[in-house]
Amino acid sequence: MGPFADEAVRCIRCGFCNSVCPTTLTSIGYIPARTSRGRLVLLQSALEKGVPAPFTPRFKELINLCIGCLRCVSVCPARIPIPTVMSSYRYSYLKTQGSRGLMRGEQLLTHYESMVKSVSRLPPPLRQLILSRPILWIFKKVGGFADDAPIPTPEGGTLDKYFRENKPKPGHQIYAYFSDTFARFVRPSIGVSACELLEKAGIGLAYPRQYDSGVIYWELGLWDKVRELASQNVEALSEEVVKGRKILCTSPASTMMLRDVYPRVLDSMKSRLVASAVVDINELVASLVDSGKLQGSLNHVDCVIHSTCLSQHLHLTGQIVGAIETLGAHVVEVVSECCGSGGLWGLLRKNRGLSVEIGGKLVKRLKAGVTVLSYSETCSQQVESLTHGEIAVHLPHEALNYWLSKPATHPQAAHTSQAT
Repeated sequence: MGPFADEAVRCIRCGFCNSVCPTTLTSIGYIPARTSRGRLVLLQSALEKGVPAPFTPRFKELINLCIGCLRCVSVCPARIPIPTVMSSYRYSYLKTQGSRGLMRGEQLLTHYESMVKSVSRLPPPLRQLILSRPILWIFKKVGGFADDAPIPTPEGGTLDKYFRENKPKPGHQIYAYFSDTFARFVRPSIGVSACELLEKAGIGLAYPRQYDSGVIYWELGLWDKVRELASQNVEALSEEVVKGRKILCTSPASTMMLRDVYPRVLDSMKSRLVASAVVDINELVASLVDSGKLQGSLNHVDCVIHSTCLSQHLHLTGQIVGAIETLGAHVVEVVSECCGSGGLWGLLRKNRGLSVEIGGKLVKRLKAGVTVLSYSETCSQQVESLTHGEIAVHLPHEALNYWLSKPATHPQAAHTSQAT
């Protein structure tokens, strides 16, 4: 586990992490080994005494109850990066077990970028056939995914094609857009709506050479692959920074990877240069609203803000709420419960029951008919899945783009995107 073994040993066993851990605060939380604190105590014992044996499937199942939400980081008095410690354990586990250390579904998702890239470029009839219920059912069965798991399916088209056909307008301030795989190949409408919204404030987006952020590999503990992707992205994005451009992200996972993870795994001047230039879409929108460069009247809008795990970690929730309220919208409530997705974790059949239990606490706080804004693609899909489509969830910048373009329209219509 390298230096992160020392981080695990620093745990003072106070249990503060238990108070915020989504998997600990469930029906399994009465078992000490299945709590956040318990995982660290077991790691300490395994590292110092060799008991329990650390590199067994049973031990890894306990470690995998950490879903990487990062909520524990802000409450830990010892400032231990607990999710990173768990990820480093998975890396060490895979070094001892090889490919046997990954489940079939996890192995499938290591090819996530190539799969969605291929499907996104298919003609509509063939794409619809590939994404039909029988084919998806087979995919879920083979991969060990839950029957009700919200598997991301490409809407068609790619951001590559969009940016080839749409260049920034002369005189606009230029940001370099790092879209990541989800917006690039699964839901290009995320990137299109960002372009349209920022254009209203005189900002254009360039689309540099880029690769997957590596967040799935980070979840799985495949650090060698993370380093490879980080090196490729940093090399390309540093060229944009040298031009004086900021790096825009429309995904909290991308913001986290570029800003927090890349400097950690590469420890290079270029990675830190890129990290310092990263601007999250919600940070940018908040600054544009504050400066008056992005204006409009949203007095007709009532909405609920879901403060997602990464939004909290990146301190984005207040900026989202502030920007929307400054534009005149009424934020009915801010809810902070975890959706239970945990990225890949909540899709797997063996975890789905616990994922639904966690997400059920959030869903109880939401009401049909009120627009819900949640800054996470996976959280949005999870909530819509758990409510069987009764509650539509939108990314804040997508909703803002729609509302400011069609101010007289009922806010729930923001679910419709011009990009599709």
